[in-house]
Amino acid sequence: MRCLPALVTTFLLVQIPATIAGLSALDLDRLREILRRIVEFIALGGVALALLCGLVFLLTWVLSHLRRPSDQSRRWLSVPAATIAWVPVLLTGVAAAGIFIPALAPFILRSFALAVVVAAGAWCVSVAALIAGGTRRDLRRTRRAIILAGTPWYCLVVYLATYL
Repeated sequence: MRCLPALVTTFLLVQIPATIAGLSALDLDRLREILRRIVEFIALGGVALALLCGLVFLLTWVLSHLRRPSDQSRRWLSVPAATIAWVPVLLTGVAAAGIFIPALAPFILRSFALAVVVAAGAWCVSVAALIAGGTRRDLRRTRRAIILAGTPWYCLVVYLATYL
């Protein structure tokens, strides 16, 4: 176990100069190809992450149908959840408009990032409203809020997939 740091250090001291020597022998086309593949892997990871988060929203919506309505109204929690859930939808609309309107293009990633943050908060409020329960109308409002809060993630999957 004491030899492990020495082995790692020796390995790095041998491999780093060999790698640098190997890179100098590569031509620019090969380096461009390597860079292009790295960008594709990053985009693919972003698509996978956005898809996973979108599926979390959809799974929450599906599981919300297991909640049975009660006689007491919890409107004080379901109405703010539904209202807050529209904010990520509007920010996603700004990002979508940036694709078609060149003046809004610099705001695409910013609005997606803000929409994702607000969607996380809206999801938390919606799950709290779901746990609190309520009448049929309250639960319907809460379910709609969960689906709406996931909008940035669904659209982010499509947007990032355009880079593949």
